[in-house]
Amino acid sequence: MSVDGKSSIWLMKTLQTSTEVYSICPYDVNRFIVGTVDDRRHARMIGLNGQESDIHSLTFMRYSEGASCCTYLPSDGVVAVTYWHYHTVHLYQIGTGTRRVVLDDRIQYPAGICGSQGRVFVACDDTKTVVEMTVQGEIVKCHEVGMIPITISITQDGGHMVVADNVLDTTIKLFKMEYA
Repeated sequence: MSVDGKSSIWLMKTLQTSTEVYSICPYDVNRFIVGTVDDRRHARMIGLNGQESDIHSLTFMRYSEGASCCTYLPSDGVVAVTYWHYHTVHLYQIGTGTRRVVLDDRIQYPAGICGSQGRVFVACDDTKTVVEMTVQGEIVKCHEVGMIPITISITQDGGHMVVADNVLDTTIKLFKMEYA
């Protein structure tokens, strides 16, 4: 899709994928990273030309059930992946292939995920919170959102967080972010 200066969008191309896609985020101008459903490769790279590939140097844990959401933080070279049934977030470093596993009682049924300015934000279904952590896996804050958050996004300037409730509701909340 493309967006012009008048905020109009139009379909440019349709890509068929080899797996169901649950989340999507940009990697560079020609490729994006997707989170998958019921696929042993929990995140894949897809080019605008439709070519799919594994993400160089990343080996994912064995986990084949359900969906994985992922996000990419280009300034840190980190792909962050949620594992809903395991209550964990895995932080994969592109290039070295190292993985940090974040397991904490505050992360319960992690759903949506996004990243901004060296931070990872995880929507946690069971606790009705958004967990904020560093790309090293240190939990910074747990934000109460008063809803079951499924999808989350941070504005480009990092000043606002947008959270959408589960698919059975029609609620979207906008939060102002302040950093100490």
